[in-house]
Amino acid sequence: MIRKKGVLRILAAFFVCAAVMLSAFPVAAKAVAVYVWDGKTELQPGRIYYITDTVRVHKAVTIPAGTKLSVRDGGQLKIQSIGYLTVRGELSVAIGGLIINSGSLSIKPEGTLSVYGQLQSSINGKMYMSGKTNIYNRGIFETSSATKIYKTAEILVKGELDFYKSSDVKLSGEITTVEKSIIQLRGIFAISLSGSIDVSGHLTIGAESNVRCSGTFTLRPDATYTRFKPIIITKSGTFSDGRPTYKYEDMTVDVLIDEPDVELHGIDVSYAQGDSIDWEQVAASGIDFAIIRAGRGYISDEKPMAEDIHFRRNIEEAQKYGIDVGVYFYSYATSVAEARAEAEFYVDIIEGYQIQYPVILDMEESFQGEIGKKKLTNMIDAFFEVLMEHHYFPMFYSYKAWIEQYLDMTTLDKYAVWLAQISDEVTYDGGYYIWQYSFTGKVSGIPNDIDLDISYKNWPEILKKYGLNNLK
Repeated sequence: MIRKKGVLRILAAFFVCAAVMLSAFPVAAKAVAVYVWDGKTELQPGRIYYITDTVRVHKAVTIPAGTKLSVRDGGQLKIQSIGYLTVRGELSVAIGGLIINSGSLSIKPEGTLSVYGQLQSSINGKMYMSGKTNIYNRGIFETSSATKIYKTAEILVKGELDFYKSSDVKLSGEITTVEKSIIQLRGIFAISLSGSIDVSGHLTIGAESNVRCSGTFTLRPDATYTRFKPIIITKSGTFSDGRPTYKYEDMTVDVLIDEPDVELHGIDVSYAQGDSIDWEQVAASGIDFAIIRAGRGYISDEKPMAEDIHFRRNIEEAQKYGIDVGVYFYSYATSVAEARAEAEFYVDIIEGYQIQYPVILDMEESFQGEIGKKKLTNMIDAFFEVLMEHHYFPMFYSYKAWIEQYLDMTTLDKYAVWLAQISDEVTYDGGYYIWQYSFTGKVSGIPNDIDLDISYKNWPEILKKYGLNNLK
């Protein structure tokens, strides 16, 4: 009997150990069925659907609660003008996927929209948002539509959220952004009493925007803020700016928005005019300012970086006769290191002069356009960092087509722009503060054709206020 009990004990211990060992290994999960959706069949509750090709919605379609519809890499979901997609479950667009809304898209209170890839809503589309929307790190949500963001809506932005100039947004819910995110308000944007927007990334208020806040608008300490128009804060609205007090290193177009608009007439000159300019006659002609070429970048070993041969005569003669001056440097840089080297060379040229207009980077070569937007952005940032380290206010010059084709102005629009567009009117959508409108101007004291410009800010007063450009 004692032996039987001992055997039983041994067997019991063995089975216990076996059970423990087996529990350490995962049991294979039951495979989840995934269905490819063609846009025609009814979506069933509790299922997962993928879109891997182009699917068009021409009618009213509902994603039921508990159902997920995912636009995968290479897939496109197009909501046509007569289509209406209602989300009670989850709609997501993966990296490489695309949703285009030209009809109506409605996120119900129980629904979720997840953007890892790209979502575009056209000027003809409509957006109704009552549930949760998450825009992830690489996600881009772009809308030109009429958009209603209801009280129950929560939008979290880790990527990019763009409301373009034709958009008309009514916000009663909440939008929250995190560090390194981007949000642009370029159309009509009304924040109701219950609405709130909380910014920790970069915020742009566009030149054609109309932003009105009756709710809560908050800028966190790590927010960056570019505004071309002021926000209208009503009696019930609050605006909280938690950012550190600006110093000269932080100066961008944000400091210009509250400055009055003016219209001052000027010219820009370089070695091309030779030493034939009679600056006394130029001053008598009524010219308010002159932007003078200070130098250019490295072209080849035979043509290294160089100061403009007529820079010192031009700046000294212009100022002698009471003409306010700005300066520009023509870039040939192809890397961040070369851009910094050009800027340091530039500073050496202009050091000691009082400069009443911005210190300008001229970048317009076609080979620079082939560098890529990200690298060009880094180059321009590096160039301007050098200028700001020396207390100069930076400005960027190029042609409308060059800017639109080669630059990502969602990140560079913090810098003031001198726009070249030879035309009777400007068609550039972004902000600009000086406009070069002619190459064939006639000015007393200059025998040949000259470039003509208009400045829309009183730069001498602004730069003197901030103690920049050696002004006292």
